[in-house]
Amino acid sequence: MLFDGSMEGLLMAVYHVYVDKEDPILYREKDYVRNLIDEPWMLSYEEEAFQRVKRSMEAKFDVETLTLISYALNHKDPSAPSLVLRYIISCFRNPKNAHNYQDELIMKVTKLSRQVSLESHRFKGFIRFSLVGSVYMAQIDPDHDILSFVAPHFAERYGDMNFIIYDEHRKEAILSRNGKWTLKKDILIDKKLLKEDSNIEKWQQYFTHITIASRMNRKVQKRSMPGRYWKNLPEIKKNIT
Repeated sequence: MLFDGSMEGLLMAVYHVYVDKEDPILYREKDYVRNLIDEPWMLSYEEEAFQRVKRSMEAKFDVETLTLISYALNHKDPSAPSLVLRYIISCFRNPKNAHNYQDELIMKVTKLSRQVSLESHRFKGFIRFSLVGSVYMAQIDPDHDILSFVAPHFAERYGDMNFIIYDEHRKEAILSRNGKWTLKKDILIDKKLLKEDSNIEKWQQYFTHITIASRMNRKVQKRSMPGRYWKNLPEIKKNIT
């Protein structure tokens, strides 16, 4: 089964596993590599089927389980959707076993979830905005699909700001206005809109002032702020060039 990567698509897969006895093998359409053996088919959304599965999950799964599923589904690993789908089926069979870490499947899904959750938490401190007209712009390039997890944090914290957070790899963006945000896909943003402004200069000045040159420790710095994120951290870029 192929889907668009959404929670709605995942729940449709759950429905077809139970009702149509499909194998629990699920790929995001963009991740699937076609071959001469498999006969993939694209899932279509059905409101009644989606609601049926959603109500069942909310009734039988605890909040921790639902949260784990949400994070793990957004992991970049192409196998993540199949693992999450199998995990959901396992939880339906025995909800009390959802956090049995001696189970190999549960450990795999939990690991995926924790990696996405950790990256989401990190980016709440790594995002840097530039003012373009009346809109604050930020560009990120996370490993996983985390926009929907960081959006509520920034929408609440900067409710009086209009801002855009752009995932340059996935070409998706969070647009927030008056504390309300929406996720837009298939967006191309002009690089000119991501120029540095006085806010960025202040970050650079702050970083320079608090830095003690004799105590610089790149290994510790990279543990706290992994090097793959540095290209969108202006205070770091300036001090390593």
